[in-house]
Amino acid sequence: MDVDSVLEIFHQIAGEIRSGLDNLDDWGLSGGHPGQYVHDVVADEIAIPILWSAGLGIVSEESESQGLDRPVIAIVDPIDGSTNASLGIPWYATSLCAIDSEGLLASLVCNQATGNTYVAARGMGAELDGEPIQPSRKGEMRDSILVLNGLPHSYFGWKQYRALGSAALDLCSVADGTFDGFADFSSGLALWDYAGAALICSESGVAISETNGTKLDFENLLKSPSSRIRLLAAGTQSLHENLIDSVDV
Repeated sequence: MDVDSVLEIFHQIAGEIRSGLDNLDDWGLSGGHPGQYVHDVVADEIAIPILWSAGLGIVSEESESQGLDRPVIAIVDPIDGSTNASLGIPWYATSLCAIDSEGLLASLVCNQATGNTYVAARGMGAELDGEPIQPSRKGEMRDSILVLNGLPHSYFGWKQYRALGSAALDLCSVADGTFDGFADFSSGLALWDYAGAALICSESGVAISETNGTKLDFENLLKSPSSRIRLLAAGTQSLHENLIDSVDV
C-alpha cells in the first residue's frame, strides 16, 4: 500500500471520528478497562472497520490486535488525551501510524477539538494543515519552554514548562516549534501514544529517543505495544543532549 492511500484512509478516519464525537452526548467512563471513556470506544469502533477493510493490520489501545501478518500495520490511539476530552479541554487527538517492513511509513495526528491535523510520510517531511513544519532552534535549557508529561522530579533549568495531557499533541507541538522540547516523567508511554507523533517529529527534524538516549526501535516495540517507555524530544541535538543529562535519573 502506498503512502497516499494510507494517508487518505487516515484522513477519512479522523473525519468520521470527529463527526461521531460531534453527535456524542456521553463523555463519561465506559465501564471497560480502567481509564477508558465512551468516546474512546466510539472512536475505536469507527476506525477499526475502515482499517481492516483497507487491508491493514491493527494495533489499537482500545481493542484486540489483529492482522499482524499483513504487510502494513496501523497503530491506533483513537483518542489520545481522553481525560481532556471528558473535561472539555480542547487538547485531545486521534493518532494513526502505519508501519511496514522498513519502519514507520506514514502518520496522522488530528486534534479532534480544533481539526488541526499533522501528517508525515517517510522521507517526505511533516506538515500541519498542509504547510511544512520545522522545530525551534533553541539549544540552551535556560532559553527553552518545555512540554512535560508527568511530574518532574525537580527543576532542571528550563525557562518555562507546560503539562497539557496529550502526548501525541505535545510531541507534535515540538515538531512545529511551539515548544522547544518534550520530557516524560510518567510511568511511560505505550506505542499507540507516541508512534504517530514520533514520525512527525523525526520528519520535521526533531531529535527523539528514550530518556537514556536510546533510539526508538519500532520493529521491537511493535512486538510488545503495551510496554511503556519514557521519551524525550527536542528541536536541536544540543537541547536533546541536555535533556538526557537532566531527565535520565
